[in-house]
Amino acid sequence: MHEVTGSNPVSPIVVSSDKTVSRKRAKGLSKLRMGLKEELQKIVKLQEIDSQLYKLTHQKDVEKPSRLNETFTGLEEQKRTLATSKEKIQQLQLKKKDRELELQTKEEAVKKAQGELYQLKTNKEYQAKLNEIASHKADVSLLEEEVLKALEEIEGAEKELNQIQGARAEQEKKFKEEESTVATEIKEIDIQMKGLEDKRNIIAKDVNPKIFAKYEQLIKSRHGEAIAPIVNDNCGFCHMRVTPQTINEIKMYKDLVLCHSCVRILYIPEDLEG
Repeated sequence: MHEVTGSNPVSPIVVSSDKTVSRKRAKGLSKLRMGLKEELQKIVKLQEIDSQLYKLTHQKDVEKPSRLNETFTGLEEQKRTLATSKEKIQQLQLKKKDRELELQTKEEAVKKAQGELYQLKTNKEYQAKLNEIASHKADVSLLEEEVLKALEEIEGAEKELNQIQGARAEQEKKFKEEESTVATEIKEIDIQMKGLEDKRNIIAKDVNPKIFAKYEQLIKSRHGEAIAPIVNDNCGFCHMRVTPQTINEIKMYKDLVLCHSCVRILYIPEDLEG
């Protein structure tokens, strides 16, 4: 500093030299840079926590329900198969009943025709009745075969039904076990998330409100990835080339610098560690 006096000196005027001003500006810039660097260090820690939270949230809301849904879908499919099998047996039983009614009608027709034989007066009438009886007996024979076939089909369908019921019971058991396992896993995830959220809240309170607001905006719009490291002069997220000018802007720590491609906050890991 220099004192400036006149021929009739009064109180001295203090004037800062250029070097003093430069030192003050440098000190101010250094403080500004250090402040933003510290803020970046905080949001890097936030991102680490948020990445874990997003992963756990995906497991809880998507992966675990999806795994359970696969087992449930198999159970529902077996339920439909079981209903189809029961319907098949009902249809076979109706078919058997119809054939049995037809058989009963034909057997009664045979008996009736046989009873009428002794009432006939001519050989022609007698022979015609014999032919009628033979025709009825042929029908009886065919219907007996159809009834037996229907019985065999019902027996086969019932065996198939028993197998399906056994498989369904096994699937129900598996579903209940899976449901219990998933419920336990979700509880464990909730505990992990609670611990991470507590840590997040502590860090978040210490972050500059404007920077935190920007981070929160990006974390929501960028699917849980708000920041990206510079790796070999590339954005660590979208892998687009970062220009030397952009890298210099990051190192100046005046403002947050975003990737021109994926619009995430860029930072230099080794610089933050230094």
